Amino acid sequence: MSDEIKAEDQAQRQTSEQQADNASTAEPEKKFTSLIEAILQQLDVYFSEHVAELFKKADDFLFDAAEHASSIDQQNRMFEFMNDLRVQKDDIEKNFYTHINVFLAPVATSPKLPKKKTQKETTQLGLVDQDEMDEMVALTTISGKATSDFQEEISHLRARLQNLALHNQDIFHPDALLPIHICESFQEALAGTGFANQNKLILYKMFGEDIIKQIKTLYDDLNQLMIDAGILPQIELGGGLAGEGRQRAGYGGYDEGDDEAGAEAEEAADEYEQDIVPPPAYPGGYRGYQGGIRARGGAAPAQGAAPAPGTAQAAPAGYGAPSGIRARGQTADSGVDAGAGTEVPPNTGPHGQAYSAGLPVSQVRESIQNFVGGEPADADASIPSGGIGGGAYYTKQDVVSALSNMQNTMQVAPDAKLEFNAAAIKKAVLSSIADKSGGVVNKRVNQVSEKTIDFIKLIFDAIIADKSITDAIKALLLSLQIPVIKAAMIDPDFFVDDQHPARQLLDKTAEAGVGVSEHTDPIYISIDEILQKLLLDYGEDVGVFKVALDALNALTNDIHEKAREREEEAQKQVQRAHARNVVLQEIRKITLGHELPAGVHKLVLKVWPSLMFAHYLRHGKANDEWVEMLMILAKIIDSVQPLTTAAELKELGLTFEDIVAATEEKLKECKKPAALREEVITDLRATYEELMNTQGLPEEPEAEAEEVQAEVEEAEAVATEVAEEAETAPEAETMGEAAIEAEAAAEEAAEPEVAEPAEDDPEVIARRKIEALPDDVKPGAWFIVYNGKDKPVRRLKLAVILMQNATLMFVDHLGNIVIEKDAQEFTEELQQDLSGIIMQHSVFDHALNSALNNISQ
Repeated sequence: MSDEIKAEDQAQRQTSEQQADNASTAEPEKKFTSLIEAILQQLDVYFSEHVAELFKKADDFLFDAAEHASSIDQQNRMFEFMNDLRVQKDDIEKNFYTHINVFLAPVATSPKLPKKKTQKETTQLGLVDQDEMDEMVALTTISGKATSDFQEEISHLRARLQNLALHNQDIFHPDALLPIHICESFQEALAGTGFANQNKLILYKMFGEDIIKQIKTLYDDLNQLMIDAGILPQIELGGGLAGEGRQRAGYGGYDEGDDEAGAEAEEAADEYEQDIVPPPAYPGGYRGYQGGIRARGGAAPAQGAAPAPGTAQAAPAGYGAPSGIRARGQTADSGVDAGAGTEVPPNTGPHGQAYSAGLPVSQVRESIQNFVGGEPADADASIPSGGIGGGAYYTKQDVVSALSNMQNTMQVAPDAKLEFNAAAIKKAVLSSIADKSGGVVNKRVNQVSEKTIDFIKLIFDAIIADKSITDAIKALLLSLQIPVIKAAMIDPDFFVDDQHPARQLLDKTAEAGVGVSEHTDPIYISIDEILQKLLLDYGEDVGVFKVALDALNALTNDIHEKAREREEEAQKQVQRAHARNVVLQEIRKITLGHELPAGVHKLVLKVWPSLMFAHYLRHGKANDEWVEMLMILAKIIDSVQPLTTAAELKELGLTFEDIVAATEEKLKECKKPAALREEVITDLRATYEELMNTQGLPEEPEAEAEEVQAEVEEAEAVATEVAEEAETAPEAETMGEAAIEAEAAAEEAAEPEVAEPAEDDPEVIARRKIEALPDDVKPGAWFIVYNGKDKPVRRLKLAVILMQNATLMFVDHLGNIVIEKDAQEFTEELQQDLSGIIMQHSVFDHALNSALNNISQ
């Protein structure tokens, strides 16, 4: 029995040992999983923030370049590129991550680093066009300098990634993050944009400045992550990896000589797996795209978890908000308010990152806090809790209450100087506080409150400088300066929430007043009434902004609806007038120089124009039906002319029935009464019957034949005279020339005179004018339109472009047609800066970007 027990024990031990062996065999593939997740997360943070910053800087650069352009053409090119970049930036970003993920494929599936798809062999260098050559030179220069500058960091990173691959082949190739591959990924991302080469080179330069030049921080962070995790290969000072030649191909494990190092790494891995805190989750794929980095790892760590040790940069909001990026309703030192529930961070973008005015929320907060000296909404936190400091400053509540007392008195008259006087506001705050304390001022406003006012000044200075806003509307916006200061002090999310009602109210005010130039304008008066009510009602509840915004939205919708109705009616009138002119011009061309018998007057001058008019309104003239109508009309006109020869009479007898049938068939499309259609067909037949009864016609037009004969005889006489003169010429060359001239004169005289064709068809001229218009000149765009010398310019919207005569129709903000412009004339005005396009953008976002740029300089 004991033997059986021993045998059973032995079998169990063997089974346990086998399981342990199996577990040991599988263990290396599971090592450092959290480290790899942390590395991928760090890549996500770096590229997401830097790519966003790249597009923001590019937008600002192009806007400034356009404003300071030396010519209208250059300005238009800058604005066009800026608009194209805004439209395509999401696709570019997505494509960049798609291509960089190719390089970041795990070595388990791609042991060799993939080559760039569009790369040409050296022997084919001559086939590379100049544009691609310029790109290659630019990117090679950028990546080559970075590789040289960061040689040590790259070498260390490569060695550690190789070492990490010995334990977990889910890591990417050691050379994947070389600058050249990152540059190639960006080049591929721009490949399908259609950008001009000079525009691509602008982006490459910015890419080099904002991403490649800063990449040392990424290399340092990744190296530190692996150092903290115990990835500690022996690294030579020269950058090489000791014993590199002894490692197995494919990073499959250690050779026998590496047992000691392998054991140390195994032990470090065990400790790391036990102690490391998983990185925050980020949704499906690198930057949210499926099939990328996120999809390679195991299950995503729980959302909201803290970043891994050694992570130098906090994860962006939306991946689990770090201390610098608080969710709405969350205070600086407490958790989310009870009422906040599971509300997500504000302004979360499509890839999980939080943005405000196109910038990462963390960047906006950090910049403003550095300038202000703290969070504007936490001004009291900057006041020391005891001693002299606590009693030397007025609290934020004191300041907000004083601002509330002031906001009705700080009005801006329509004709007043447009300025934000921060010094006057600060003095008024102290004066208001003194009024409540018996005229005594014994404290100061703390720095955070003062600097918050200074930062709001920068925003309103940018609004005042914005050429897209009229002075009348700027005065209305300035009336909100005190409420905006209060909103910034009360709401911690004011500067990072694109949906904040105070910010939206500023944008909507500018939008509603895009065409308003006078304070007597009914729209100005309506907007002013809404804002005045806000100034009366606003204490500390930012919901008042929402009430005003709703009222302004209702006003704007009403304005747009009425303007749209007027504009549509005006467009119909313009189109009808244009169609009428087109029809009359075509009929004049056909009837010019011809007689119209009384029998065809109704058909040609009443019914047929109506048919053509209706067709043109529905289908225009670029179609076969229009051409067919013109051909039938031309045949009718030609066929009813007085007959001069028997041959013409015979021809009419063969064709007039066909003409009548074609006319009758075409008139079926006419909306005129059937009786009128029958009447004109009857009159046409009667006209033909009368012509067919013509008697005594000659076989040929005798008078015309005599005229032609006379012309021929005259030409022969001229030719004879020229020939006689040529005989007396002293040189043979002159004789030859004279003979040629004589022959040409005879031929010209013998041929009937033919009128020279018109130099240019009016439609061709019109098309040429329209093609010369800048690309931004499109219906729906707003313009500052030149209204004549010594007259004020008008802010108008382009409603219609009439292709037939190259006329532009402009309407005001109420939908009334105000000005008609010839396309060539308007193009010249744009080139001379007499007229110009009004760039439409978020007023607050533009001003916030300007303020942030100002404090960063």
